[in-house]
Amino acid sequence: MKSITNYLLKFALVATVLSIFFRYFLSYGIDNKSTFTIILSATLYGVGMFALGWHFGKKEWNYLPLYDVGFRFHFTTYLIHNLISELWFLFGYNSHYERVNIVHTTAIIWGVFICFHFILFLKARKSTINNLDKSDLFE
Repeated sequence: MKSITNYLLKFALVATVLSIFFRYFLSYGIDNKSTFTIILSATLYGVGMFALGWHFGKKEWNYLPLYDVGFRFHFTTYLIHNLISELWFLFGYNSHYERVNIVHTTAIIWGVFICFHFILFLKARKSTINNLDKSDLFE
């Protein structure tokens, strides 16, 4: 069964663009000591990524009803966000007040949640046949 679908790739592309915008406005807000910009960029990023995942997740479910409890989208978001954050620091686009250890700490904490989500994914997969819900197959 195909795990990387067109919808997941489209999600990854738009998530990459959103993550770059988020990093830009986050660094801008930190440099200018603008709490409003920091909170607004984080809120818009979180809501935007959730809406993006919801949109492409529903489209993918209609195309190919994989029973993965959103794990692939969550993991893709994790990889993209952390890759962009690391590259942001590597290329020196970060604010003078930002430290790379915050990115690492965020990746570790988020990684713990990814592990819990993976456990839920494995439990959900036990009740499927080829990643398709058993009840949907035998109705």
